[in-house]
Amino acid sequence: MTIKPIRNASDLSATKARLASLLAKNSGEFDDEIEVLTTLIEQYEEKFARVDAPDPIAAIKFRMEEKGLTPRQLEPFIGSRARVSEVLTGKRSLSIDMIRSLHEGLGIPYASLVARPRKTESVDEISGSAIRHLNTLGFSLDREEISHFIPASLQQTVPSALLRKTRTQRAASKTDQGALLLWQAAVLQRAEALTLANIFDRSEFSRATLRRLAKLSSKIDGIKRVLDSLSNLGIAVIVMPSLPGTFLDGAAMVTSTNAPVVGLTLRYDRADNFWFTLLHELSHICLHYEVLVDGHTTFVDDMEIISDDVREQQADALAQESLIPSSILEQVVWSPDSSFDDITTVSARALVPVTVVAGRWQRDHQNYKKFSRLIDRSSVRALLLPGKAADRS
Repeated sequence: MTIKPIRNASDLSATKARLASLLAKNSGEFDDEIEVLTTLIEQYEEKFARVDAPDPIAAIKFRMEEKGLTPRQLEPFIGSRARVSEVLTGKRSLSIDMIRSLHEGLGIPYASLVARPRKTESVDEISGSAIRHLNTLGFSLDREEISHFIPASLQQTVPSALLRKTRTQRAASKTDQGALLLWQAAVLQRAEALTLANIFDRSEFSRATLRRLAKLSSKIDGIKRVLDSLSNLGIAVIVMPSLPGTFLDGAAMVTSTNAPVVGLTLRYDRADNFWFTLLHELSHICLHYEVLVDGHTTFVDDMEIISDDVREQQADALAQESLIPSSILEQVVWSPDSSFDDITTVSARALVPVTVVAGRWQRDHQNYKKFSRLIDRSSVRALLLPGKAADRS
């Protein structure tokens, strides 16, 4: 075995080609050389190269999303459930056997499986304005304290790849990823400190539950009722205004004890937006709880973005169906020509307020002028963010 140092891009390409050929041999005879070559590649890329290939965790998660795989379905390639979890959270490096299995079984390129893990945004990259804004929301943290606050809040329940595109992030490309991470840490810190009425029971949270919760929107005190109901179901709802550089409406995640958490920013002070965003995040919990827990995933949502992610589309569809069943829409004229009577008829039959129906119509038809007088504005923040509502108007 003759090993040469990597001095330039040409050497790097040759070394990667040699590594790929050895991995393809599927023989333990070359394991020592494979380990040495992998180390040389990592050291060179760490010092000189810009890595274009996704790192191992990102590559695996991309293939999982593409094929609709659950973490449990990775066990034949990686090993036990615990080992899969350790790999996905960045706590365990891929072994040579794992690399071979993932390449042969899932077709993940060797270049991605042996790439060095990318670093997430450092605390130094979090803007001062994001930290200052967080401190207006009841926190008192300086930059040095942030470096402890974020990992402590996340409780290592998310992977080092938290902010990569492979995570389900329905957010604008201009989003400040460091500020987004800080926002999530703040939501989880509040959720961990919250005492819920009960422990979440996955088997008790169904589509029927979502429909029942949606009907509470018709009550005068519907928001209070739904928050109380969710506490009884073991689900935390944390209202946390967005930080500068982030553009989002809500998020779904879990705590260190796997209690579901819904984070809401109340970016738009509209009752219809509150109810749809809440039901969307609850739909993630209903449909994708195992992904949240086993996949260490967080769903971050900017509702203005039309997502092509299947799970986002599923959550959109279930949220809409929970608020206004499609069977009811079929009974009226649901088109650009819908009338006031159509809106009130749907409201009465779906048992949701007119503002929710009008908001749905506006969103469906991308017309925010028609029925604008039916939209309930400036009531949600006053209830859930007393003292802050005027600051965000």
